[in-house]
Amino acid sequence: MEKKNMIPVFFAVDDNYAKLLAISLSSIIKNASKNYQYKIIVLNTGLNEESVSLLKSLSSENFDIDFYDVSLNIQRISSDLSIRDYYTKSTYYRLFIAELFPQYDKCLYLDCDTIICGDIAELYNTDIEDNYVGAVTDASVQTIYEFSTYVEEALGINREDYYNAGVLIMNLRKMREENFEDQFIELIGKYTFEVAQDQDYLNVLCHGNTYYLDSSWNQMPFGEYNQNVKLVHYNLSFKPWKYDGIMYEELFWNQARELKLEEDILEMKHNFTDEMKKRDIIGGENLKRLCLQEADNLDNYYHTFIEQDHVNIIIRCIRKIVSLYKKYI
Repeated sequence: MEKKNMIPVFFAVDDNYAKLLAISLSSIIKNASKNYQYKIIVLNTGLNEESVSLLKSLSSENFDIDFYDVSLNIQRISSDLSIRDYYTKSTYYRLFIAELFPQYDKCLYLDCDTIICGDIAELYNTDIEDNYVGAVTDASVQTIYEFSTYVEEALGINREDYYNAGVLIMNLRKMREENFEDQFIELIGKYTFEVAQDQDYLNVLCHGNTYYLDSSWNQMPFGEYNQNVKLVHYNLSFKPWKYDGIMYEELFWNQARELKLEEDILEMKHNFTDEMKKRDIIGGENLKRLCLQEADNLDNYYHTFIEQDHVNIIIRCIRKIVSLYKKYI
């Protein structure tokens, strides 16, 4: 049974991001209410001893840090999982939480490229009603033409309704009741999203069943500076461990310094070479082109599933009208 005042928080990580996860975790601990117990569950497919030791060192009286290997779950559908650029298959791990952890009716999922400035209990206690997830609309989709075009014309989702899956309140009870994992596995067997991978699957599966949170709980480092930010998400290429001049970078570096990881992260930054930066830029431009290609693709998700559903509805309506007409003439 889920303990009262217990807040389960899930992350997914590999060894490459373990130090970034440690920094994110330490920011949660720093700002969290003392009135709760926190269960941190790190989803992975194998971590080295150094990573485990670093993350375990953050445990305290009200912060318990556990590790869960999802290798078997990923293995059975591995061939169907598409990954692009710097993504790894760890980005899919969140889709298995509901079935793997039946003891929880609700949880938080956070990406590890985040800094938490508010009380995570406040986020957890948000009532998302009977929706699958609580999430923040994706600021990059709102501001980047290619992304918004893709979302609307390839997925059939209004740009204001497409959310970023890096910060989620997950209604695990609802997901189990609706066999959410089975829906996901069925869909990946039918269609592969090339652009945002698991985030696209989550958006199409949760469309119409999403509670939208205030943007302060998933603030990306571009646009207008938010003085009241509660969580910063260093999304896309806006990463202070790669580039200078990133908005809210001081929050990240202050936390790295407190955790005595500043030198390690500076070395990581130093090792991100000019050639890597060039590939980063090219990757961003390629992603924009891919968005427009998928938007124009007559076999995209919208044309294959949603538009066809609309056609079938119209056909059924026409048949009903014809049937009624024949009945009364």
